[in-house]
Amino acid sequence: MRYKNFSDVIEEARKRKPIKMSVAAAHDLAVLEAVKVAVDLGIVEPIFVGDAQQIAQLAGLMGFSIDKFEIFHAQSDEEAAFIAAKLASENCAHAIMKGLVNSTPFLKAVLKKELNLKTGRIFSHISAFEIPGKDALLFMTDGGINIAPSFEQKKQIVLNSLDFLGLIGMKNPLTAILAANELVLDMMPVTCEASKLVSELKVEYERSLLIEGPLPLDLAISKDSLLHKGIKSDLDGNAELLVVPTIEAGNIFGKAITYYAHGTMAGIVLGARVPLVLNSRSDSSKAKLASIALAVVAASSATIKV
Repeated sequence: MRYKNFSDVIEEARKRKPIKMSVAAAHDLAVLEAVKVAVDLGIVEPIFVGDAQQIAQLAGLMGFSIDKFEIFHAQSDEEAAFIAAKLASENCAHAIMKGLVNSTPFLKAVLKKELNLKTGRIFSHISAFEIPGKDALLFMTDGGINIAPSFEQKKQIVLNSLDFLGLIGMKNPLTAILAANELVLDMMPVTCEASKLVSELKVEYERSLLIEGPLPLDLAISKDSLLHKGIKSDLDGNAELLVVPTIEAGNIFGKAITYYAHGTMAGIVLGARVPLVLNSRSDSSKAKLASIALAVVAASSATIKV
C-alpha cells in the first residue's frame, strides 16, 4: 500500500475500529481540537489525563462533548505523563499522545522500567510529509529524537521505521541512507557508515529490502538527477524512506519542506510497545490529525513490535 496524501491515511484509519488513546496533559485547546476531529471521524476513543477541571472547561468552550470518555485527574504534567503511559502498559490504551507537557518528561514516563513499554530498541522519530506536487507521502528518520546516534543506534532507527511502515501497509519501502556524496570516501565518514548500514541491513532484515546508500538527496528522489549524472540506482529516484545522518540534517530538512515547500509534516515516536504521538505546539491541526491517524493504522494493525 502506498499513501498519496494524509487523506488516504485518515480514510484507512476510518476503516479500522477506533483505538483507545491516552492523552497526557490534555488540558490544551489545540490538542483537544485535534482529538475532537479524530473522535468525530470515529478513529479514536480518548482517555484524558491532566487537570480535569481545565479539560472539561476547554472542551465545553469548543462544544466537545466528553462525558462518555474517561478523565484521570493529575496534579502535574509529570504525573499526567506517567498515568497516560501506565494506561498503555496495562493495555487500556493502544497509543499515547503528548498534550501540554514537554517532550522530556513525556518520554521519561514511557521509559520507566516498571511500565514495561520498552522493547529493547531505542526511541526514534519518523516524519511523514505531504508535499505539494508530489504524488505520495515521503517518510524521513530521525530528525526529532536522537542527536548523535552511534552506528548500532542508526541500525535500530532504520529497523524501527521499517517495522512501522510495514504495520501501516508499506511493505519493503524504498529506503535511502543519505549522505553528501554517493561515493564511499574515507574523508567523509558518513558515507562509509551508510555503506556499512546498507550491507548489514540487507543481511539482517527479516524481509527482502531495497535499500541504497550512501546517496545524496537529489539522487534519492530525482530520476532526472540520476540520468543527468549517469548513475544507476535501483531506487530509480523514488525513495520513500530517507534516513538522515544527524538530527540537524533531519531538522533542517523537515522545516525546509514545511516553510519553503509548504508541506505538512506528521510524526510518530517509535521504539515503545505503542506508538507515541509527539507533535509540536506549532504544528497545524492537519498535522496533529495526520499523526493520530498514522498511530491508529499502526496500532490497529498489530501491537507495535518495534
